[in-house]
Amino acid sequence: MVAASTLVRLAVVVASAATMSASDVAGACRMGDRCMSGQPSSQEHLLLQARSNRSSVEVHRHDHAALSSDRCQSQSVSRRRRYEEMTSCRRRHSSAGQEDTDGQGEIWTCDEHANVMTCDASRAPADESNAVVGFPSSGGMQASGLWCAVSQPPDDWNLKYCPFNLFASAKTRVKVLTYNLFWWNLFDQKKGSGRSAGKLIARTAGSEGYDLMGFQECDDRARVLADAKAEGLQGDWEALDGGHAIALMYRKDRFTYLASGREDVGEDSYKQYYGKRGAQWVRLQQTDGTKVFFINHHGPLPVSEDGGCTGSATAHNIMRVIAQNAHKGDGIILMGDFNAQGSSSRIQELNKRLDHVYSGTSMGGVDHIYSNCGEGAEGRNLGKGAGQDGSDHDALSVTFHFR
Repeated sequence: MVAASTLVRLAVVVASAATMSASDVAGACRMGDRCMSGQPSSQEHLLLQARSNRSSVEVHRHDHAALSSDRCQSQSVSRRRRYEEMTSCRRRHSSAGQEDTDGQGEIWTCDEHANVMTCDASRAPADESNAVVGFPSSGGMQASGLWCAVSQPPDDWNLKYCPFNLFASAKTRVKVLTYNLFWWNLFDQKKGSGRSAGKLIARTAGSEGYDLMGFQECDDRARVLADAKAEGLQGDWEALDGGHAIALMYRKDRFTYLASGREDVGEDSYKQYYGKRGAQWVRLQQTDGTKVFFINHHGPLPVSEDGGCTGSATAHNIMRVIAQNAHKGDGIILMGDFNAQGSSSRIQELNKRLDHVYSGTSMGGVDHIYSNCGEGAEGRNLGKGAGQDGSDHDALSVTFHFR
């Protein structure tokens, strides 16, 4: 129990501290101070104690905007870089064009000349949910010396937190499909086998239909969409080319386009070489305001290969692409034919970083779907096709319930 006199003194300090902490501390940060955490002043101790008393009736509420100086405390940098005690930039860059260039909206940035991390609280976006996630580094490198070299994130870093209230009564339904189309065989040799893939897509869409679809071994996304529409697929669709014979599609009548991109994240081993492997992504906003980051991938060969640009380096690069482009308020959906079974280093690494939602069974289970909001999601194995012939892969669907 806090004495009445103490509460009065706390109230006075809170009133005065509130006028200086937001402007003075952030201002000191803007002047180039390193902003590393130190011992709080007695005034700050009292302010924190007052807030602690208030938190007893605001259970688990963490208001980052309440005190601007909190943005420059050690926890905000350690969350990205696990560097509470480290001040050097290591391999981080402030200059553009580097794999680890400081991201837009990040308050902790590298002063390359002084080789120290500095903080500028004014860089933070007003809405934290609209800030880019950011890709942290433990200081190590994966696939060092190769084009696919990537910083290793801290071992305990992951994106297994959902920004939505999964217990809310009103839900945003998002139904997705991933499908390797076996193009050279099903389309080039068997001429589509009577729109086999299109029939599967249309017949499994259900009354509410798909929202997002990702395809691998897809040489002609327009044909796939035309076949599915001819078989009854509903909706106004946009199809995006991801290079390397991958494509994704989204419902334009349900989503507003925000951004998209594609990037090489891996490469086949010389043992079974076809080339580099990519990941493509699109960021969308649902009509109710829900934002979704959707990423499609076709992984390196041979199946479950490790080392070089095939194994965990591919997984780290995928996570880097997500973290450097997804925002903190996004529902993240990663899916595709990873050419990797559950025991592979690729999948083991991804299992540490995102929630595994569903997998197929063909080729030992190489098709997978991941998310940061997988709780309550419903997955289905749709088979290989709806005609006499089909793909050599399972088509998979998952229905997510966001918000």
